Order: sequence, then C-alpha cells, then structure tokens
Amino acid sequence: MDDTITMITGLTATERGKALSWWTGLPEEQRVDILQAAVKQHYQLKESHHELEGRLSRYCGLLLSIRHGGWDTVKGKGYRVAGAEQYRDFSHLREAKAASLIQRGRKPLTRKKILAHWGEIAEMRSHGHGFRLIAEYLQRVRKIKTSAVYLSRLWRETK
Repeated sequence: MDDTITMITGLTATERGKALSWWTGLPEEQRVDILQAAVKQHYQLKESHHELEGRLSRYCGLLLSIRHGGWDTVKGKGYRVAGAEQYRDFSHLREAKAASLIQRGRKPLTRKKILAHWGEIAEMRSHGHGFRLIAEYLQRVRKIKTSAVYLSRLWRETK
C-alpha cells in the first residue's frame, strides 16, 4: 500500500505527514478549497487507476490536491515543483542575501583584530614584506585568519 501511494503521489511517508500537517495549519477556507480539488482528483484517479481502492484514491487525491494547493511551493517550504513564479522568488532571495553579504563585508571582529596589530603590519610593510607573508604571520603568530587580498584592501583604505 505504501509503495502504491508513493508511486501515485510522488511523496514518501514522511513527506505525506508533513503535507497533511501543512494542510491542517491552513485557514479553513483554503482547506475547503483543497478538499474540493481532492474530490476532482479522486475521480481522475478512479478513471486512470481502476485497480485502486476507493479509500486509497480519495487519500491520494487529497495528497495531490495538497501538492497543487501550495505545499510544494516556496510558501509551503517544500521547494519541489517550483514554477516560474517561485523561481523568481528564489532569485530575489539570492540577490537579497548576496547584497546583505556584500554590504556587511568581513566580520567586524576580524577587522578589529587586524587593526589592533596594525603597527606590526605597517612595520613589516616598511621593510618591504608582501601581504601574503603578513597574512601568514598573522595566522601563525597572532592566530588571526585573514587573506592577503583583505590586508591589501585595508591597507588602501587606511592610506
């Protein structure tokens, strides 16, 4: 029985539980709409799968209408059958996350640690040492993990 339901709905037992839980959390009006769609799905399944029992076709119809009702979309947090609208939502999320990362830059704590040793960095630069050597020195001696690129950027900002 479990394999039959999984084959028809495309949902595992765990996913079915999550879908039903999501459905029960919806406002009553949306639950009624999904139930109405479930009746239509039941009759469609009954025509295409003659061997399926009535109770199983009703259950599968409910699960399919829950999927079409939004459980698998961005709002339902299933992310399974995202269409063009959901893909646009994903791209907005990615752009917003990237913008926030770029705006924040490095962790302020790392910057503060590096600036606390800025005298040593300036002295090493005056002796002609490169930023890669300085970054390695900071990591080994001062236990501050940083890159040579970040050090050079800080160097240009402070000059």
